[in-house]
Amino acid sequence: MKRYVYLFCLVISLAGLISCSKSSDPTPPPAAVGRWELNRGIASSFPASLSINGAAIDLYYLNSEGSTLDVYADNTFNENYRQVGVSDGEGTWDFTNNTLTLKYNSGGQDAYTYAKTKNIEELTQVTPLTYTLPTSSTSTASGKIQWVYRK
Repeated sequence: MKRYVYLFCLVISLAGLISCSKSSDPTPPPAAVGRWELNRGIASSFPASLSINGAAIDLYYLNSEGSTLDVYADNTFNENYRQVGVSDGEGTWDFTNNTLTLKYNSGGQDAYTYAKTKNIEELTQVTPLTYTLPTSSTSTASGKIQWVYRK
């Protein structure tokens, strides 16, 4: 009888070990999940005479712009945008092939490319925004600025 009790305990122990397989571990969230803060803009398509194409632009200093982007594991996001006033943009997201696509509840979407270099994670806007900058008291120049977020 004692042997049967020991054998029963051994079988229960082995069954417990077998049921704890690594395949049942939850998958980690995508790299895009987390809080992102607007870090800078990258200028392009401005007249060559301005010599700012390719330069990193401090958008807060330039235009009092700021933004945080909270990407949640449940495939929703909230963007808090500040420029004079404060507004929120909400929606759902998709992360495929290092591209984060934000689909706003109000319509429209944005896409960002994810990159990690030396433990610095960045989201770079795929389609830059059009900006008009004053070049003097009477003239302006138009070009593009690509937003870059950092985690």
